[in-house]
Amino acid sequence: MKKFLWAAITSLCALIGPVSSTLAQSTTFTYQGSLTDNGQRVTGSYDLLFLLFNASSGGGQINGPNTILGVGVTNGLFTVTLDFGGNFPGADRWLEISVRPAGVGSYTTLSPRQKLNSTPYAITAANLTGGLPAVQIVGTVASAQVGSFTNHSDVILNGLTPGQSLAFSGTAWTNGVISPTGNGLLVPLSYSGTNVPVNAAVGTHFRLLVTNNFLLQNPTGTSDGQRLIFEIIQDATGGRTMVLGSAFKLGSDLPLLNLTTNANRRDFLTCVNSGTNVFVVGFVKGY
Repeated sequence: MKKFLWAAITSLCALIGPVSSTLAQSTTFTYQGSLTDNGQRVTGSYDLLFLLFNASSGGGQINGPNTILGVGVTNGLFTVTLDFGGNFPGADRWLEISVRPAGVGSYTTLSPRQKLNSTPYAITAANLTGGLPAVQIVGTVASAQVGSFTNHSDVILNGLTPGQSLAFSGTAWTNGVISPTGNGLLVPLSYSGTNVPVNAAVGTHFRLLVTNNFLLQNPTGTSDGQRLIFEIIQDATGGRTMVLGSAFKLGSDLPLLNLTTNANRRDFLTCVNSGTNVFVVGFVKGY
């Protein structure tokens, strides 16, 4: 009866590998071994079956089998590529290996199981601290892996929605929407009671879905010469009205503003800030 034994076993883990190739790594790794029969190194074709366990004996099978047929063995030496998925969280892992001559008879389970050891670069990765250069990051990073801004007093993320970005107001980072027209940040406005506050420090293009009559408050955080565009959209009911704060100034050719009464239609109000005043220079109605 043949008695297969492992004379020497080494594993070369390609899960992390050299730094120059880490960006393209998968869960596969290369395994090298040496097979003997009654103390003699064998040459020939063999079928190999690999199981992954969490203990050197007994324990629980984690993954497998990886069955590789017709592996060429030369003077006892062979190399195979294995893939057990993402089952290497840092805990110890052992391979249980079975062998038979290619296509002949049943498998012989070899003992003991072979422990998979770390390669030097895997050890480095497991103990990595500090920052990682942005150029080393390729692909999509899951949101759960990004971390949290909640411990940063200068970041305000209340109500952050898909399609929004962070805009710096000079003192804090706040929510803003990237404009599809390239006209700066498209900033959504919201109600505070019957008032609508405007922070001109976070953008120039403001959008409000009108659900009640409201007062458009005097903008804060304005800069001299800044242009402000207000996009005001009636809800499905329509007929909502607007009152301007005292800083808004109308000219003789535009003495008052009446919003469209049609549901789901929008009006555009263009203003220019000068000093403490916000001059209304344009009004387009009913789109």
